[in-house]
Amino acid sequence: MTSRDGQDLDWRLRLGWGIGSLGASTLINGVSFLALFFFTRVLGLEPALAGTLIFAARLFDIVTDPLMGLISDRADSRMGRRRPFLLAGAIVSAIAFAAIFNPPDRPGGVTIGWSAMALLTYAGGYTLFIVPYLAMPAEMTSSYHERSRLMSTRVAFASLGMLVAGALGPVLVGLLGGGRQGYAGMSLILAGLVGLSMLASYFGTRRARFTRRVETPMGLRQAIATAFQNRSLVWLLASKFMHLTGVSVTNASLLFVITVVLARPESAAGIFGVTAAIGVMISMPVWLAASQRFGKRNTYLVAASLYVPVMLSWLLADPAEPVWLLAVRGTAIGLLTGGLTLTAQAMLPDAIEHDARRTGLRREASLAAVYSAVEKTAAATGPLVLGLLLGGQSNLDTAADTIRYSAAVLPAIASALSAALLLGYGLDRTYRQEIA
Repeated sequence: MTSRDGQDLDWRLRLGWGIGSLGASTLINGVSFLALFFFTRVLGLEPALAGTLIFAARLFDIVTDPLMGLISDRADSRMGRRRPFLLAGAIVSAIAFAAIFNPPDRPGGVTIGWSAMALLTYAGGYTLFIVPYLAMPAEMTSSYHERSRLMSTRVAFASLGMLVAGALGPVLVGLLGGGRQGYAGMSLILAGLVGLSMLASYFGTRRARFTRRVETPMGLRQAIATAFQNRSLVWLLASKFMHLTGVSVTNASLLFVITVVLARPESAAGIFGVTAAIGVMISMPVWLAASQRFGKRNTYLVAASLYVPVMLSWLLADPAEPVWLLAVRGTAIGLLTGGLTLTAQAMLPDAIEHDARRTGLRREASLAAVYSAVEKTAAATGPLVLGLLLGGQSNLDTAADTIRYSAAVLPAIASALSAALLLGYGLDRTYRQEIA
């Protein structure tokens, strides 16, 4: 499983853990890319109502994520504290994704109620899986660089999930007849992929190293206070929230950009999705080498700085734009997204390990739960913001400027703020000095 020092992970173990991100990414990106468009253009819900539904369901995570973290940290089984929840999360997540895009064909409150319950189930299933899942890297290895390699595997699979949700999803909708029928068939296929990849991670990590529960007399209030004394974690969470909020606006805007701004069919989103996913995957060796040479934080700052002008290029988008330019933009966004995602996620287990050193507590899942809540709240904020902005439009087909500015300016501002916030993260320097 590991090398003699227990730090370097076997490639099969990295693969076994990382493949879970294919399902998690397909799940969260499927909702981010497709749900708002489906609710408004197919079901006929008002944009503001649709965006609010998506956002409100994620408020559920403010309670469930910390609770899941606490349950996982206190669990004790021969499989470890995390893996049993991966199994449960796989099943619930697959069912929920299919339910979101298969509402009953009945008007008004029935459809709204079904959608709300399906979104809540989706939020719960994702929490069951992702909170224990994100806690595992800090247990699997204590190596600063090995965590980056482990996260590069996750990012590669996550980019495949983005490809499935953003590119294959719309193509499947068209191939299966479009409208309700197309979305229903697409969701069943993708739900199967979500469940299978999450189950593969459950089975693939059966030999992973894990830590045992640590009993402590520390009360809840004191535990929360000591967690927030980890300033680097606080700055990392704030930075990640800003960046992911911008990403979620982009994701929610994509199908509107394709169909309204560029005046192309939904399937054209596949061009962007494919090129963005390819950009993420081919960039991994470069970003991994850069993070090992210059540090994770510094590499993130470079990627964030380049991300701003690339996102502003959406301001130039119009129906006369050639297809190759959409592909170039997708590739550029993918290349930079790879660096931003890899370095931010690789800093999380470092911050969690630092917390264990300071406090003597093994509460990986509790801290991962906070990260997960930030991630999911940001993912839901994009559809809410875009839904509210589009809610003031009398006709979505004439809202090109609103959509264009939402896809370009808001993510650029968010990325710039994210870089500024990460300047407060000082832990990267500490770990690099230890291995120097």
